[in-house]
Amino acid sequence: MENPPSLTLALLLGALAAASNLAGGLLTLLRPAIKKGRQTLALAFSGGFLLSVAVLNILPESLRREPRAPMLILLGYFLVYLSEHLFAGHAHHENTPEHGGHPLIGVLPHHDGHIPIHPGAAAAATAGLTLHSFFDGASITAALAAGPSLGWLTFFAVLLHKLPEGFSQASISLASRASRFRAVAAAAGLGLACLLGSLATFVAARTFGSLEGPILAVACGMFLHISATDLLPTTARIRGMATLLTTVAGFALAATASALLRRFLPI
Repeated sequence: MENPPSLTLALLLGALAAASNLAGGLLTLLRPAIKKGRQTLALAFSGGFLLSVAVLNILPESLRREPRAPMLILLGYFLVYLSEHLFAGHAHHENTPEHGGHPLIGVLPHHDGHIPIHPGAAAAATAGLTLHSFFDGASITAALAAGPSLGWLTFFAVLLHKLPEGFSQASISLASRASRFRAVAAAAGLGLACLLGSLATFVAARTFGSLEGPILAVACGMFLHISATDLLPTTARIRGMATLLTTVAGFALAATASALLRRFLPI
């Protein structure tokens, strides 16, 4: 690593991102009290912020560090696409119209008297989410190694979408007739995968040399899919000035934070 982060910082940020997964799982226990509009605004803001960080920061840095970056970016995009369609593609409620979103990222639809998800399909969805969560943690540590400003921006981008991710995981578990404890534990498992991703990247880079370029490129592709294919199209279906302004706020905050962090912290 050119600028190796401390193990303490890498684990701290990985643990905070993991805690957001757990918080999302716990929110399923308060689901009736969560208004649909607030969920939509949270996803809109997350999508705008995540896309800005991916395009303005992670993309240029990965291209600068890794000659194979375009191929790896495409690989990262395809990994999320594949995991959603193979792992979670059959995890929707049967005979239930979708209201936007995807079980990997969006808010899983839920209705009284719905037909539960088959446990096997729920396990497959969990596998896809776990893979994605592992790379979330890996991207935080790799970004920290590339530079403090990129590291903190990547951390906040990951943090924002970990909450809906944990919520979705717990919702999938509940829909497969798992207990509330098991549903929250499944969301916590995603957090553990994120923490392991941070630790594994730190250890691998110290052992085998610089890995931040390839990891950032893969993470960039994953972030592009999550933001531009999952989050933003989902919220765009819900017309309204509030959704539009919240999405723009996500873009603007990421761009402003990027400029400020690059001014006061090393790249």
